[in-house]
Amino acid sequence: MGTFTGANINKLNGGLGRAIAQERVIVLICGATATAQLVEKTVYPIYDITTAESMGITAASDANNAELVHYHLSEMTRLCPGHTFYLIPVAKTTTIAALTADAGIKAAIRGIAGVNVIGIAGIASATVDLINTDVLALQAWVDAFAAEKLLIDGVFLEGIAKAASADAFNLLADLYDLRTLAAPNISVVAGHDPLQAALNAGYAKHAAVGTVLGSVAVRKVHEDLGSVDIEVKPSARKGEESFSIADTTLSRWLTAALSDGTPFRSLTGAQATALAEKGYIFVGKFENYDGWYLSGCPTAVVDSSDYAFFNFNCIWNKTARIIRNTLIPLVRSKVSKELDGTIKSTWIASAEEKVKNAVTAQLINTGNAEAFDVYINPAQNVNATTPMAVRAQVQVGDVVHEFDVDLGLTSKIQ
Repeated sequence: MGTFTGANINKLNGGLGRAIAQERVIVLICGATATAQLVEKTVYPIYDITTAESMGITAASDANNAELVHYHLSEMTRLCPGHTFYLIPVAKTTTIAALTADAGIKAAIRGIAGVNVIGIAGIASATVDLINTDVLALQAWVDAFAAEKLLIDGVFLEGIAKAASADAFNLLADLYDLRTLAAPNISVVAGHDPLQAALNAGYAKHAAVGTVLGSVAVRKVHEDLGSVDIEVKPSARKGEESFSIADTTLSRWLTAALSDGTPFRSLTGAQATALAEKGYIFVGKFENYDGWYLSGCPTAVVDSSDYAFFNFNCIWNKTARIIRNTLIPLVRSKVSKELDGTIKSTWIASAEEKVKNAVTAQLINTGNAEAFDVYINPAQNVNATTPMAVRAQVQVGDVVHEFDVDLGLTSKIQ
């Protein structure tokens, strides 16, 4: 080179903030007091909590109106900073029946490109002992969106506590068993932060939907919401051993309770197990281990179902989106046939390879699933009224929920 180096100039990347497309497109439908800056049934992108505050959504407005819009949004952006969320404000008197029938709300949701997760809080939904009607109405709503090819991975509904006279959930008698329902895309949140609940009488019976949505956003598609650690942490938390939802600086989740105020620590082991077995999402901790964590991501369907957990819905829906987008360019294209009338092996191989390559690149290589296979039977006739039959399977990984360790003492390790 023939010169002294002096100074090296290294090309950096990322300063322009060009981000890859978000796999989690999350909208919070929240009961809120309408203002000139906050119009009901309108979609508002939320880039960070200052976005909401510039719209007049603040801790003070929450307190003045006895609502938790700012709180939910602050939890979402705290747990997954840099993620773009969406807010649709609605009247606090809105019922689930009214919400699912409202054409304006449906249009607002359809207008969010790629939306796949919905949270619902701060409205007049049924209490947890009567919640089955609301859950089934929401599943019908999700099914109607699916018929339009809009696949919603999951809806997280606020599990409102029983009447004020109830001191605690009656886990064995009164709490509705969500696992008896046929609503595999619906989950119910039944836990909250007692410190937040104590700030205002209007907060007393809420559930932490915003915390759950933030926990969804920060995880990959295949990760369980109850995972103690996550695969990719926000930059400010890279060195941490686990990913607790607690934040001592902000005094968030220093303890936890059910949405009626029952402290998690007051539950017996049998009660906590019953709550989990009935399909509710709540917050708890592991004895002698720091932090507070979500209990998991059950859905309102029998636990033997392939879709008994939110993350498996996410994997199925992501795969379906990939396959659909890969096959659409082949729609109304020529299908070559052999002399015996079967589909040519070269055509089948080409179509199968397109699907495999797309799924491998977007699902397998990203760690969302372990393997994938697709098969097109050559012995079929297709026309304007008969679709081509395609069989596809995704191999998913297991999720460990607990360990059973045999530990003993010995005088000699064999």
